[in-house]
Amino acid sequence: MGWKTSKIEYVNGYKIVEVEGPVFKVFDGDRQLGDDFPYPGEAAAYANALPVRPPPRG
Repeated sequence: MGWKTSKIEYVNGYKIVEVEGPVFKVFDGDRQLGDDFPYPGEAAAYANALPVRPPPRG
């Protein structure tokens, strides 16, 4: 048994996370948007189709 660190990428202000499977999920903060995607390109295309999310203030 082993574990894998999630891979995270940001597209259009949304977070795309790779989890076991591999499955790719699109998040706005802690809320998942859309379905689970089998390919990173599909998740990125979905994120690009959403309205641009402003960068976080800090």
